[in-house]
Amino acid sequence: MQMSAEYVRRYRERIQQQGAREVLLKLPVETIATIDRMRDAEGAASRSDIVASLLHRALEAENALRTA
Repeated sequence: MQMSAEYVRRYRERIQQQGAREVLLKLPVETIATIDRMRDAEGAASRSDIVASLLHRALEAENALRTA
């Protein structure tokens, strides 16, 4: 499916209005498979939800180490 530049622009505007940004990640196939397993196990709606959750947990752990 070929998307027009206008379609992509509107999509990015909608994402930005939701307070988010789109990021393209280049990851090993094994990492994507792990994210997909986590998504399925947790019932998450998307890979983005899993990546955001992992980053949140990592930041919490880093803050806990800093304050310990």
